Amino acid sequence: MDEERVLIVDDEEGIRGLFSTIISQDLPDVQLDQASNGAEALELFRCGHHQVLIMDLHMPVMDGLTAFGAIKQFCDAARVQMPAVIFCTGFAPPATVRDIIKGSPLHHFLSKPVKGEVLVRAIRTRLH
Repeated sequence: MDEERVLIVDDEEGIRGLFSTIISQDLPDVQLDQASNGAEALELFRCGHHQVLIMDLHMPVMDGLTAFGAIKQFCDAARVQMPAVIFCTGFAPPATVRDIIKGSPLHHFLSKPVKGEVLVRAIRTRLH
């Protein structure tokens, strides 16, 4: 099996650091990458093919929903599996995100602040 990879996408460095610490403690074998916006996430995903993305929705340069669409387009064109996306934001999810989650058990939504064990459970469920 390929190495399990998770990409944390959030414009707040403190959130990326906190999530990295939580995930590293509970899932030490998972390789973690970080992006500060959707455009960086798209580039890192193209190189890394992460199994799970933790995606903030409100970010500069490219927001999470736009990044989701771009990653889906890339996966369709390259004929690679779409990663699980855990949308994680402090705001109510827009209807488009609710539709994405309803349409696939692969994707999930978490409200910030999120408990560490809830985050890890959502990741672990989508890695295996």
